[in-house]
Amino acid sequence: MPIAFELNEISNPEVKERTEDAIRACIGVRPEEEGWKIWIHDLTGCFRVVLKAPIQTRDRMFFEDAEALPQKVREWLESYPLR
Repeated sequence: MPIAFELNEISNPEVKERTEDAIRACIGVRPEEEGWKIWIHDLTGCFRVVLKAPIQTRDRMFFEDAEALPQKVREWLESYPLR
């Protein structure tokens, strides 16, 4: 799958994996020629998630704690699908 997590600064390995899984589930299987890049920044008190797709880029700040991040990211991507 051509999805690259360029940076993931979530320190809890379980939450890190759940967040990546949530993003992959929302994006779905992408063609090989597409190059998706994802960055998750820990900005002390919030997380910044950036998804760069071939046609558009999404960027959002999440002020929830890390445990809530996978569900919040899923809700964000499901409310306005990125394809």
